Amino acid sequence: DPDEKAKALEAVCKKAGAEAQVVNFLKVLIENKRIGSLGRVVDLFETFYRAEKGLVPCKVTSATELTSQQKSAVQAAMQKRAEKGSELIMEYNVSPAIMGGLVVKMGEAVFDNSVATRLERLQTQ
Repeated sequence: DPDEKAKALEAVCKKAGAEAQVVNFLKVLIENKRIGSLGRVVDLFETFYRAEKGLVPCKVTSATELTSQQKSAVQAAMQKRAEKGSELIMEYNVSPAIMGGLVVKMGEAVFDNSVATRLERLQTQ
């Protein structure tokens, strides 16, 4: 029942201290049976917000933990490739599966210089 959902939502939002605009927006989603799309709406908002502010997510994956010097070098290299005036939001992850090298996802671009990918390319030649 949408009315029950709206009341439950109001109670939760009140406890959380949510702004009235947020509560109204969530009610609209409930009334239009779109509350299931909330995750997607939040993702899209974040994407548009970052684009407006010139924030570019840059996810770096390495086989082992990078030192602070290596992280600085990677960030400097990626900043050169980024659009002028944009700010990189750096995220570093470790995945032994790539065996060595780096995989960098900056915005929609992927730079894969991992040992695993190079070996895969050798096998398919």
